[in-house]
Amino acid sequence: MSSLDTAILDRVGRHLFLGFQGTSFDEELRYRLKTLRPGGLVLFRRNIESEEQLKALTEHISSWAREELHRPLLWAIDEEGGTVQRLREILGRAPSAAELAAAGPDILERSVGETARRLRQLGISVNFAPVLDLVEEPHKHFLGTRSLGPDPQRVSDLGQRWIRTQQGSGVLAVAKHFPGLGPARLDPHDHLPVMSGLSAQEMDRHLQPFRGAVAAGVAGVMTSHAVYGCWDAQWPGTLSPAVNRDVLRGKLGFRGILFTDDLDMEAVRGRFEPETIVRQALTATVDVFLVCQKEGSAEPLLRALHDAVRRHRDLQDAHQRSTQRLDEALVLCFDISRRLR
Repeated sequence: MSSLDTAILDRVGRHLFLGFQGTSFDEELRYRLKTLRPGGLVLFRRNIESEEQLKALTEHISSWAREELHRPLLWAIDEEGGTVQRLREILGRAPSAAELAAAGPDILERSVGETARRLRQLGISVNFAPVLDLVEEPHKHFLGTRSLGPDPQRVSDLGQRWIRTQQGSGVLAVAKHFPGLGPARLDPHDHLPVMSGLSAQEMDRHLQPFRGAVAAGVAGVMTSHAVYGCWDAQWPGTLSPAVNRDVLRGKLGFRGILFTDDLDMEAVRGRFEPETIVRQALTATVDVFLVCQKEGSAEPLLRALHDAVRRHRDLQDAHQRSTQRLDEALVLCFDISRRLR
């Protein structure tokens, strides 16, 4: 990395949210953060031993980032409840989205609010929830009980309550997986789902919960790695300007932070060169690239981001617009924190 412009690396590193190994801030992790200069870190069960250990970890790294990077790091997690719960050992079992939907909006708000308050206490400011995919038969679908249900209006209503409660309790919400994985039959963790038989009109019902999320002021949206042939038969949603720039930002009016789903998933990993991922994603108005499982995946992406911003005016402009959105998210995050003290 020594041959690259450090000033550019610092700016483009903000696009990366990284997973990492271990439960302490050791020299290897310190070197990795100093080299890659990410905008955030994503926590998994492998990073968590106890409440005391996790608090010490987030505080130590956050303090280091302010000193070394001269900017804060955002901490993110998938704490949906049910089968996707990284903090089960600390928080105890939380109900799934399906269980919360069945229990009703009051219990949903109480559960989501309590989770968000605990996340804030642990130093976590972004939760990749709620799931807004419409799932007809959870026992047959790979998302299972992670969905709030099959009805667009009810999922929209419950999703808005989830978002307002979570953000009102101090944690930025990220609605996923845009524009909807409900029609997919293959899990992007293992395959590339291709949906070629659905029209834009048929997909419109899957957009309804995301319309509601935007109306509720959701801070973030996470992309889907599936291919939506009605809008773009060539690129997965994550890399598609037609899906993200035209539909999400253009049609739905979303102005917040757009996260990729994990780029280490098999739907994307190894299918595209880092330069292609960067060009397509920036053009599609993606702000944050998640690299959570394979540590070797991050450096090629950072190099590609560096070269994109240095060599291509259109990508430099896309990067600058994205940086403004990231700045606004930081302001929102810390405004919420101050308000809740």
